[in-house]
Amino acid sequence: MSKRMDSSEDAIRFIYTRIKDFKNPEHLEMWAEWAKIQIGYKKPAHALYNAILRRLQKIEKLRGFTLKEKAHLLFTFSVPLSLAIAEELNKENWTYDLDEKQRIKFFTTEEGVVYKAIHTKSEKWFKGVKLNDKQNTSDIDGCGIETARVQDDSHQMDLHDVFDTETIPEQNESENLHQWILQIEKFANKLQMSEEFQTKAKKAVVVLSETDEIVPYRDFNDIFRVCLRSITRDSQRIEHGPSLNLQKLLMQIGDHLEKSFEYESMRGAMGVTLEESEKLGEEVRKISINTLQTKIDAMMSLLSKTWAECV
Repeated sequence: MSKRMDSSEDAIRFIYTRIKDFKNPEHLEMWAEWAKIQIGYKKPAHALYNAILRRLQKIEKLRGFTLKEKAHLLFTFSVPLSLAIAEELNKENWTYDLDEKQRIKFFTTEEGVVYKAIHTKSEKWFKGVKLNDKQNTSDIDGCGIETARVQDDSHQMDLHDVFDTETIPEQNESENLHQWILQIEKFANKLQMSEEFQTKAKKAVVVLSETDEIVPYRDFNDIFRVCLRSITRDSQRIEHGPSLNLQKLLMQIGDHLEKSFEYESMRGAMGVTLEESEKLGEEVRKISINTLQTKIDAMMSLLSKTWAECV
């Protein structure tokens, strides 16, 4: 068996132990990003994603998984049911139903657990948290990005003083989310993000001022890494509507992290910011305010239960 196949099977095992209790379609590309970090996969995350997808498309050959676990994997990652697995399900008299693309939209296990979902690009989950807002048109995986047709420089936002630079280093192993979301609230206000988003940020600030919700720095860095790469992946050479210069945005984020937090605690976040900035070089790319808002909302929902519950 090839090393690539071993890596994809290792990644699937790593992922399945963490999604085995989930009952909604999860975002496979983000899970591939996460698995790459955890299992030490050396190639780009997208290569691991493709390898995992190929294994799931021929899941009947995947070793060490029960029929129920294979069906659950296909359901969770919206992968069409193969003929071989369909024959096994029929042989075992399973109750299941498929959509027009042969994806499992309903099935019940021997224990009576019911799985039911409508598979769409616009509604995905990651680690059990819903990612996409129904009012946004851009998906976190880049599949639903609006096509940029015109460039209007008058819509490009000025990044000057977007972030506050007050030093707030933490000496422990966790990030106090109240300080972080306070920065998000100010950021959203200065960039004139949607009223709904700004209201959500204000509510989260108030609630967190009383709860002191924290997140381990390791989790913060991992989630930040995934979301920042998603932002750069969804940037455009030409962007219509209000937008930001991506290179300048990355520089602002890097400066803010360096000035506001200890280097060791934010080393992962700072490292990926520098890495993505270096990839851009002198290429001018832009990110729309609406897309950036979607990404920030997704990241904060993963980091903070309080944020996810604020509506």
